[in-house]
Amino acid sequence: MANGEVTKRFEIALDISRSISNREFTVVEGDTGNVLHITLTDDGVPVDLSGCRVLAIFSKSTGTSSQDSGAEDGGVSIGGAANNEVTIALFNASFAPGMVECELQVYSGTDLATLVTSAKFNFTCRRGILNDETVQSTGEYPLLVGLMAQAAHAVEVAEAAAAAAYAAAAAT
Repeated sequence: MANGEVTKRFEIALDISRSISNREFTVVEGDTGNVLHITLTDDGVPVDLSGCRVLAIFSKSTGTSSQDSGAEDGGVSIGGAANNEVTIALFNASFAPGMVECELQVYSGTDLATLVTSAKFNFTCRRGILNDETVQSTGEYPLLVGLMAQAAHAVEVAEAAAAAAYAAAAAT
């Protein structure tokens, strides 16, 4: 926790050329404190990202989005002792409920024209219990339930009276 800010940090070891499974993790829809910390290697050797541009591409149930180390406030930073660590301050628009796949695109070379795409990793996003469909509990809830029961009973009485009146009218 830094400066009173609470975050969830997920450690991911990603090989640029070999698909390996990462430890499963779950984020919650709408959260803004998720940080992915990715150590990038090539067959176990650290990939030097000095002078590179890294894009994190997310495929989610609602579409595709990206975050970019080359953009100001792009949410992606490069660092670490071997300069092979990518930190992604995960934007909440980059994930949606369901399975989310991610891959890194690394642009290198003097004009950043060489592109290498990493193996994919995935994670799950779940809906939070508090969402736009959550009903706020109040002390008036028992009163509301009682009134709803009274209204349902009044409807039943009115329907019975109408049926009796119809039957009486039909009998004459």
